[in-house]
Amino acid sequence: MSDDIRWEVVEESTLTLPDHEGVAAMLGQAFPDWSHWYVGGRSWSGMQPERRVIARDADGVVLAHVGIRRMYITVGGEDVLVGDTGLVAVAPRLQGTGVGRELMERAHAVLEGLRVPYGFLGAGENRIPFYAKLGWHEFPDAVGTFSAFTAEGAGISNTEQGGWMVRPVAAALEDWPAGDIWLNGQQV
Repeated sequence: MSDDIRWEVVEESTLTLPDHEGVAAMLGQAFPDWSHWYVGGRSWSGMQPERRVIARDADGVVLAHVGIRRMYITVGGEDVLVGDTGLVAVAPRLQGTGVGRELMERAHAVLEGLRVPYGFLGAGENRIPFYAKLGWHEFPDAVGTFSAFTAEGAGISNTEQGGWMVRPVAAALEDWPAGDIWLNGQQV
């Protein structure tokens, strides 16, 4: 299957409207409960990514996607540079085929290229085992506060415990600070 997939890493500013529309269409399929957020050319939910990994078929249809943005978050009172990783999705017909694993391996290469100490993501409970198999570590006791997004783009303060995951990139996991997580803004 992966021989039929064309992978690319793109910077946000190079995406065209048809690119955004293709990503939005696939995100709407992958996240049907949130499909009303991914309409037209809106291919993001919180902050727009800085870089994206996109998989397409031979016809240019988007099959998989992840967005990454460098940002500082505060952990236990200490500012930490991370590659905020989100909008991780694989077209429903390809889920369980290994495309998600390849997507996240390529995302890790992007994180390495950005030279961030850590990758960071918020995962739903049912997705934690998938990410853990790929080298992400959950901090189940960490409480994270962030500006949640709405379909209109407005941010409202939200706090969640668990699901916060870190992938060491240029730093050791042991150097991740202890404590609550404060995202000064929205996630990718």
